Amino acid sequence: MSASIPLPGQHRPSSAGDEPSADPDTVRTEVSSLLNQLTIESTDHEGSETVDADADALARDASLLDRAHEVLVRALTTVDKT
Repeated sequence: MSASIPLPGQHRPSSAGDEPSADPDTVRTEVSSLLNQLTIESTDHEGSETVDADADALARDASLLDRAHEVLVRALTTVDKT
């Protein structure tokens, strides 16, 4: 028995053929713009610097990451999956 593999963006409602192909440069620009707005910087586990992040900053960064994820998912839904 063969299980089907879910395709990127399959969970999103869409009308077939309504979305144009995503331009890779546009996707890169959108995602880079969103990531550049992040306020909390991560450090490696051995870094001596700690980050005191408040709840508002975490919520804002989570929203930016969610938006970047949506840009990527939207781009993946336009890719020919056959």
